[in-house]
Amino acid sequence: MVVNSTHRKALTRLVLSQHPLAVERLRYKKRYHTQSVPRELRKCRFGCDAVEDAEHAMFFCEHSAMLLERRKNFSSKVSGHVPAVLRISSSTATAVLKALVFNRVTVCQVAKFVHQVFQIFDAEPIVWPNGF
Repeated sequence: MVVNSTHRKALTRLVLSQHPLAVERLRYKKRYHTQSVPRELRKCRFGCDAVEDAEHAMFFCEHSAMLLERRKNFSSKVSGHVPAVLRISSSTATAVLKALVFNRVTVCQVAKFVHQVFQIFDAEPIVWPNGF
């Protein structure tokens, strides 16, 4: 399936919810943060007013030029196999992501894209809400 080990690890981190996005990172108490952050306050580090989860990072965030470029390339490669990629909404994003991951033809491209998305998000610090 996914031959590139770096891409495979990124996909595994996504599936197991062990990724660098705020929705996961801010759910746990940290050394200097005594409370976990409520989900609705785990906002996108690029300044969006949305929760920074996998669906937002992969399909909806528009505040990073590099992310938009990578998403455009990804969509052009997989849309022939999973046409729903071209018309994703917040209500269908999880289902489309699952369809992409569980499709033998697209899984390698998904893994590569997930790796790229994680790199882009890792390059910026997570936004901690005030009071946490």
